[in-house]
Amino acid sequence: MASGQRGGDAYKKTILDTEHPRDIERRVFSQVTRDLEDIKKADEKPYLSDDAHDALVRNQRLWGSLMFDCMEPENPLPDALKASIISLAIFIDDYTGEVLVGRKAVDPLIDINRNVINGLKGMAPVVEAAPTAVAAGA
Repeated sequence: MASGQRGGDAYKKTILDTEHPRDIERRVFSQVTRDLEDIKKADEKPYLSDDAHDALVRNQRLWGSLMFDCMEPENPLPDALKASIISLAIFIDDYTGEVLVGRKAVDPLIDINRNVINGLKGMAPVVEAAPTAVAAGA
């Protein structure tokens, strides 16, 4: 088992040495977001399902990690972006608690993650037009 573990460590090191950090972040966000989407598709109540609970907690931890990374003095991101990430992480932490007890839907968490994924791909965020804005333009 030790040799298999070392092999896994070597694989992880190779990925870290060859994969761009944005690609790693996008992959992690995609995995977590797929799990959140599975909650929505199954119409699971997070407070009743272990899988739904685990997916929400993984998302919450991901955002918590991002928040603490943004608090590091050596983080090279612009201050405004770090502040935005920290604000989103705080919102996600609070909102996830509401989803876990059944007071809120998972949709906004999925939307936020999808926009982050698109940003990591270099795409513009997806913003749905409000019905009144569409009607006003017609």
